[in-house]
Amino acid sequence: MQLKKYLAAPFAALLLTGASLSNAAAPIDVTWNPSAVPGLSTAGAFTFDNVILNSYAAIDITGGGTAFSEQGFIDLAGFTNNNVFTQIPTAGYPGSATPYSLYISFTATGTQTPGIPSTGTFSTLNYSLLAAPGATTFSANASGIFAATGAVPFTLATGTLNGPGSVSLTGTPPDNLLPAANVLATFVPNAAFAGFFVNPNASQVLDLSAAFTNTGSVITQIPLGGTNFRLSLNGGGGNATFSVSNVPEPDTYGMLLAGLGLFAFIARRKSNRFTA
Repeated sequence: MQLKKYLAAPFAALLLTGASLSNAAAPIDVTWNPSAVPGLSTAGAFTFDNVILNSYAAIDITGGGTAFSEQGFIDLAGFTNNNVFTQIPTAGYPGSATPYSLYISFTATGTQTPGIPSTGTFSTLNYSLLAAPGATTFSANASGIFAATGAVPFTLATGTLNGPGSVSLTGTPPDNLLPAANVLATFVPNAAFAGFFVNPNASQVLDLSAAFTNTGSVITQIPLGGTNFRLSLNGGGGNATFSVSNVPEPDTYGMLLAGLGLFAFIARRKSNRFTA
C-alpha cells in the first residue's frame, strides 16, 4: 500500500499525507465511526470534508543545517462538513457522546541543503493513527520534546516511508516563504478496527491535501550545541481534506499525518488552531 503526502506550510521540511495542491482533486465526504472501536466512545458515525489539526512537534536541525529529525503528535481536533462541525471528539459533540481523542504520533529524519532556497529528501518516516477514550493532552518537557498524556490508545493504522520524496523551501524570509513536501508512505489499517473506516473503506485510494500555520507564538528555539538547534512547535494549527487519488493501487487509503517542519518562519496564512 502507498499513500501520497503533501504539505504547504510555514516550515521547510513539513510533510502531511496527501497529493500536491496542483494535483489535488475536489474534496470528498468521508465517514468514520468511533463506536466501531470497542471501548473508545459512544459517538456514532459522522461525515466530514475537512479536518482541523493541531501540531505538537520537536524538530532538530543538525549538521550545519543539512540534516533534520522530527518527532511529535498531530491532534485531529475537529471535523466539519460544509463548514458546520459534525464532530469534536474531546467535547463529545454532537449530543452527549463520551469524549475521545484522535491523534497521530510520528518520527522522521532527512537531509537538505542549507539556506534558502533549500531542497532535500526524507530518510525515514514512521507514524501511527491512534484513538483513545477521553481527552489526550500534549505537553513538552524542558528539552522541548512532547509526550501524550491520557488513556492507553488503540492503534487504528500504521505506516512507514516508501521512497525518499522531496522537500523544498523557496521565497524571501521572514514572511514570504513557500515550503512544500511530497512523499509516499505505506498505510496499514488495523483489521480489528476496520469498521472505523466507513466510507470510503480502508481499501479505497485517497489523497490528503493540507496546510499548516506555525507562527512565532507557537515556536520555541532551543540550542543543541554549535550550530545545531531544536524547534519545538506547541499547537500549530492546520486543516486537511481528502480527495479521490489518481494512483491506482487498490489497497491504499490516504490517512492523516502532519506537522513536521524545519524553519521557524512566520507564515502569512491565518492560523486554524482549534481548542475544544
